[in-house]
Amino acid sequence: METNTKRKRNPPAGAPHAGVKRSKGGNQGKWKTPSHLAKLAAVKGRSLELGDMGFWVTCQRQKEMRAADEIISICDEYGLKLFGAGICADEYGPVDQDPEDIEAAIAKEVAALKPGTKLKDGPFDLLRMNVDCVLFMRTRAPVDPLLLVREICKDASAASDRSQWRSRFINKLTPISYTAKATEKGLEELAERILPEHFQLERREETEGMAGNDDNRACSYAIRPTIRAHTTLKREVIINKVANMISNRHKVELKSPDKVILIEVFQTFCGMCVVGSDWEAMRRYNIHELYSAASKRAVNPAGAANSNGLDGQKPEAANNRE
Repeated sequence: METNTKRKRNPPAGAPHAGVKRSKGGNQGKWKTPSHLAKLAAVKGRSLELGDMGFWVTCQRQKEMRAADEIISICDEYGLKLFGAGICADEYGPVDQDPEDIEAAIAKEVAALKPGTKLKDGPFDLLRMNVDCVLFMRTRAPVDPLLLVREICKDASAASDRSQWRSRFINKLTPISYTAKATEKGLEELAERILPEHFQLERREETEGMAGNDDNRACSYAIRPTIRAHTTLKREVIINKVANMISNRHKVELKSPDKVILIEVFQTFCGMCVVGSDWEAMRRYNIHELYSAASKRAVNPAGAANSNGLDGQKPEAANNRE
C-alpha cells in the first residue's frame, strides 16, 4: 500500500510571516447568541460626544460584556421606575429568544447594519470605550444621571441578601452632568456651566454681589478628578483651575465636604458633576463595596455600627481611596 510522502514546502527564511500560523478567524471559541450579536452591533460604532451626559461604569477586567448586560438591565428597571423611560428592546435586542425566532432575529440584525439605518435615540445609550474595564452609559431627558445613580446605590446599600444583588461585575458608577473638551478652556467652560447651580463663582460675585440665591450659600467642597488615557491636563492643573473659579466664601474641606466636584477626564473629553456629602457614605457610588458592606452588616450588625469610615477605616484613609 502506497503512502503519501509529500510534505508541505516551508517558506523561505526571509519571507514575511514565516513560521507564523495564520488565524482562521472565529470568535475564540465563544458561541454568540443572536441577542449577544445584537448588543455588540448596538454598542459598536457609538462614541462619546461633546455635550453628553450620563455616567461612567467601571467593571472587572475582561468582564465588560457581562457588566454591559447588567447595567442595561438595571437602567431598564430604574428608568421605568423613576422616569417612565426604559431601554427599548429593539435597540439592544431581547434577553431571551425562542429557537424559531433566530432566523428572523438574524435578518433584523443584518437590516440594522445596512448603511443609512439610524438607531433610535432612546433615554439610554451604552458606549463601549477602547479602554479595559470602562463603559459609559449616555442618558437623555427625562433621565437625570445623578438621581439614577443615587437610587441604584441607595438600594445596593440596603441589599443585605445576595438574592437582592443586581450585579456581579460592576464596580463604580460616576455620574456626569455635561461633557466638554479636555483642555483648560474646555474645563473653564464646563465649570461655568455646572458650578453656578451649586457655588458662587468669582466672576459672578463681582458683577452680581454677595446677595442672591440661597442655593449658593457658603458651603465646603472638595474636588476629585480622575484621568484616563489622557496626558495633557494634569491633576494639579485641574484642581487649581476649578478652585480658583469658586468664590472664597466656599471653603475647601477634604475630610467631610458638603459637596464634592467630580471631574472625569477621558482622552479628549472632560465631564463634571457635583454630588452631595453622602458620596463618601455611599462608598463613592461603588456598588460592589455597597453590596459587601450590606452583607457584613447583616452578619454582624454590632460590628458594622461601630465601624468608622469605610469598613472600619479612619476617614482620612477612606478619603485617599479611589
